[in-house]
Amino acid sequence: MPEATETRTEKGISLARGPALILGTILLAAGLYFLYKQHFFPKFSNFPNGKAPVEGKVFGIFGANGWTGMLTAVAGGLLLFGAAQHLLAKTMSLIVGVALAAAAIIALVSGDVLGLAAANGWTELAWGVAAAILLFNTVIPRRRTTVATGYAGGVGRGQGSAVGPAAGGGAAGAAEQDRGADRGAHADEYPDTRRDVERSRDPGAADSEDEGVSRDPEP
Repeated sequence: MPEATETRTEKGISLARGPALILGTILLAAGLYFLYKQHFFPKFSNFPNGKAPVEGKVFGIFGANGWTGMLTAVAGGLLLFGAAQHLLAKTMSLIVGVALAAAAIIALVSGDVLGLAAANGWTELAWGVAAAILLFNTVIPRRRTTVATGYAGGVGRGQGSAVGPAAGGGAAGAAEQDRGADRGAHADEYPDTRRDVERSRDPGAADSEDEGVSRDPEP
């Protein structure tokens, strides 16, 4: 019966950062191009009940002025800033999505955004689509990975290195004892080699024996 293993869950790839990065790049580039093509800014005195008529179109379809480009570019910049981390990407997606949805609804009702940003039907549609994608992006989870850490009730990953050397030392000692036993059996079988075996086990005794032999007087 296989033993159960202990596992832990690790954070994986963030699925919310991709949409924030892509949409942020598009909105920032579009907003800067709006500012370049239509750089007329209505006065602040128009806020909030004034009128901001569409005086020019970008790409031939999007009604815009300077404030339209500014709003779009700032939205894109916030999304790019939030794309660095998962939670930050979801937070910025929520903030920018709500802002673009509000701008699209206000422009649809009054014809402009608070008397400052000009917008026509295509601009409102683009803001609405971007807002829907961003609001959906706020509920996208992060992928998670399950990693095995060791056997339940046994030695885990952190304990393996602590017991490994001791186990290795015991195995080495047992092997040395087996080799000693083999040498002893070989010496019993061949008496001529017994002295060599005893010398290998006790070098001091062998040295004293050699010294005693060298001190014997000559006949």
